Amino acid sequence: MPVCNYCGASNREGTHYCKQCGKSLLLSVAPESTTLCPQCATRLRANARFCKACGSTLNMTAPAMRLCPHCGQSLSARARFCKHCGRSTQTTSANSCLQCGHPLRPNARFCSLCRTPVSVTLPAPPPKPVKQPASNVGRTASGRLLGASTLMERYVILERIAKGGMGAIYRAMDKRLGDRIVAIKEMAESAIAPAERKQVIESFQREAELLATLQHPNLIHVTDTFQVQDSHYMVMEYIPGKTLQTLLDEQTKPFAEDQVLLWAEQLCGVLAYLHAQTPPIIYRDMKPSNVMIVEDSDEVKLIDFGIARFFKPGKRKDTIQFGTDGYAPPEQYGKMQTDERSDVYALGAMLHQLLTLRDPQTVLFQFPSVKSLNAQASSRVSNAIAKAVQPNKDKRHQNIPDLWKDLTGDKAAELMIPQQSALLPQPSLDIASAPEGGISGPLLDIGRITMGLNAPYGSLRIPVAAGEVARVVSEVPWLRLTESTVDPARQEVGIALYTAALKTPRLRLQGNLLKRWLDVHTRFLVPTDQTLFGRVRVERSNGATETIPVTLAVAPPGWQLAGGWTITIGLMLTELGGVMGILLAMLAAFF
Repeated sequence: MPVCNYCGASNREGTHYCKQCGKSLLLSVAPESTTLCPQCATRLRANARFCKACGSTLNMTAPAMRLCPHCGQSLSARARFCKHCGRSTQTTSANSCLQCGHPLRPNARFCSLCRTPVSVTLPAPPPKPVKQPASNVGRTASGRLLGASTLMERYVILERIAKGGMGAIYRAMDKRLGDRIVAIKEMAESAIAPAERKQVIESFQREAELLATLQHPNLIHVTDTFQVQDSHYMVMEYIPGKTLQTLLDEQTKPFAEDQVLLWAEQLCGVLAYLHAQTPPIIYRDMKPSNVMIVEDSDEVKLIDFGIARFFKPGKRKDTIQFGTDGYAPPEQYGKMQTDERSDVYALGAMLHQLLTLRDPQTVLFQFPSVKSLNAQASSRVSNAIAKAVQPNKDKRHQNIPDLWKDLTGDKAAELMIPQQSALLPQPSLDIASAPEGGISGPLLDIGRITMGLNAPYGSLRIPVAAGEVARVVSEVPWLRLTESTVDPARQEVGIALYTAALKTPRLRLQGNLLKRWLDVHTRFLVPTDQTLFGRVRVERSNGATETIPVTLAVAPPGWQLAGGWTITIGLMLTELGGVMGILLAMLAAFF
């Protein structure tokens, strides 16, 4: 009777497979070689360690012992890991796990048995194709415009110059004006707290209006403003260079006094020009980061008019308190109204920092003597700055010319008066046959027109001296000139307005819940007025260049305005009816 070599069961003659375990009987050993239990004589399978009948331990020869290749301790023959050091007892190869010795597949990063990371050098992945940025702008967050993005189908973004908490500044190319390089200032509403949003937007718009109406060699020129989604943009001339704050960060010793006075002369000139306006313009934010030094020159440009304001006689204090700690005088913190003496304080604080490298934010309203911190400074300049930074504004210089006089001595009176009177060379200009508006000082105010107008407006007269020829260029597409040159025989150029291609902005509302609900519809449907700013450039044959600021108020057509409000009110009534229906259904189900 054949006995299974695996389980020891007896099978009938002639069978080929064990009835108990299903193993093949052809490999079974002969009966004479079958192992029997020494206790109960039950046949045992090969290599059995216990009897399946009585459970007694079989006294078999123990397997040979071996040594751990790492710690030298004795191991059993079948041991895969050392019980002393825990390391694998198998000899590892270049394609085996260093921890357990398990074979690894090619380029494996983890062992499939013990999940230990494999330290192998993987081939570098192929470079991903660079996705070209889209030609339009599909985002609202500030400072995320990519290179080659296009705004208003006109301005191509080249790079981001700077980024702040609420906006960014880009270097861009104006395709409509011969690929001229411009700077675009961006302000995103999403980066502003809802409580401050209206105030900051008004400040941004006020800055654009101020810069568009002012003309001074130390001020930047604004050429356009527009809005894309919830971001506002201001297009300005591009000024290559560094701010005084950047120069201060790179400086290891105070600036030379002659260099500081050269900058101070230009800053005094532009501040005196602002204070001479009607009404006076108080800058209120003089600090190193708002002063740009033109590349490869000592020319100064005053930037960022976001918190500049008009002086209002008889007002006790400012409506809005803004400024930078260290440079803002005590009255700018809401106790009284700021005036010319506030700019005197801020300029004195900045000059003190340039001559000493001491940060005015160290201790507010306290300035050690410049002479005590910089032995190279003159006593005259030190005393002038000490007077300018007095906390009591009645003890400071009463205006910018007084400060400049103390900084430079008797020579200042001769320098300041001609500079103040010649800050803005204005040509004698007039408008003929203009339906409304006209020249008001240096500004050409065309007035208010309806969007879509494409018709002659009038003429612009530019006096030209004998033997002189001037080239006239419009810097905006909506103002076209019939002539490109003027001479003594023909001193007028025709003006034509072209607003058909302009895009009207949409109405934005801020305030309570009702206004915000209304804003959801008006921002897409209801057009609103738009104020455009531009310049006409006059290039004379003697090398002189003059610019004439131009402003134009554009109103949307009546049918477009009425249609937008009709659709808005209809949608709001539909939404209100739907909400009322849902509430009634809920009440009916409840009761």
